[in-house]
Amino acid sequence: MTANDIRRRFRQLMDGVVSENMRLCGTTYHINWGISLTHLQSLASEYEQDMHVALELWKDNVRESRIMALMLMPPEEFTPDIAKLWAETLQTQEIAEMAAMLLYQHVAYAPAFAYSLLSGGDALQSILGYNIISRLVGQGHLPDARGLDELIDNIRLSLSEGDTGVRRAAYNCLVKLDSSDRLSASPYWHTLCQGLL
Repeated sequence: MTANDIRRRFRQLMDGVVSENMRLCGTTYHINWGISLTHLQSLASEYEQDMHVALELWKDNVRESRIMALMLMPPEEFTPDIAKLWAETLQTQEIAEMAAMLLYQHVAYAPAFAYSLLSGGDALQSILGYNIISRLVGQGHLPDARGLDELIDNIRLSLSEGDTGVRRAAYNCLVKLDSSDRLSASPYWHTLCQGLL
């Protein structure tokens, strides 16, 4: 398997209507083949995960290449250094959200990494961080008291100062936390997030 094989398949699956609609909605990529996530997942299932292919595809800065890179990167080989580099080279909110869903939530260092993204001040990295935490909470992994304090401080700041995408990601994270049975019954939680919900 090579990255070139996958690139050739993109041309076969191209959907110009979807690509044009994304462009009209303000989603800009160097190249956008307009291939749906469902079709990309089906294509990815035909290949073995391979770190080298994933790294090569990520460098393309093409929507479909980056999504495939996220699907083909083995989580156990996705080191914190690679994760940091990929987070620093995010260029769209869509890929930030996909990155959390397809890869970042599955690595052992996900919680600490997500918190580090929130403290950096970059909008796309913050969106990635909030999405990772939301996904972890959805799996039943809640922050400890100290982590919860830090997270609520970040959410409070993002809701008051962040751009639209960051505010939405922060609010969704807050709602996900509030939907946890363990937190919703806690007086401490209600005091902590007073005025936010």
